[in-house]
Amino acid sequence: MIYLKTFKLSNSKMKNYNIYPFNVLKDKEPDIFVFDNITVLYGNNGSGKSTILNIIANKFNLKGKEIDNPEIIGKLNYFEEFALECQYQLGEFENGKKVLKIPEKSRYIKSEEILYEIRKIEQENVLKEGYVANLVRSGIEVEKAKQNVNTENRTSSIRKI
Repeated sequence: MIYLKTFKLSNSKMKNYNIYPFNVLKDKEPDIFVFDNITVLYGNNGSGKSTILNIIANKFNLKGKEIDNPEIIGKLNYFEEFALECQYQLGEFENGKKVLKIPEKSRYIKSEEILYEIRKIEQENVLKEGYVANLVRSGIEVEKAKQNVNTENRTSSIRKI
């Protein structure tokens, strides 16, 4: 199923070349994106991949979208203005019916967020290993130490809820 079939970037330009994102994607191809079951955006650093995804996220007001702070750049939110000027066509379900809207719980997840979660898991594992090592040094058997760590993690997870 493809929720978003096409997305066309705004053709608007600003006289001030520095107003983001109006002139950032000026000479980039394509200006219309056609999506398939899997769509890959690729390019060098600074080529606009994240900007395009953030424009789409702003267009659909998705959770996780990045927003400009008008207090910093002036009275207008240029990013939102650009996103409003973009056009799109929704896709179809497998049965051929048209998608009427993007699902409400859709979100924009940046690679930084995924890397942050991976690092968090790695840190938790390092802490567990250190805790087990300390328990073993104090005379507790390895299996009991591991069981103790796992029991504490289940208890702490329950408390977080």
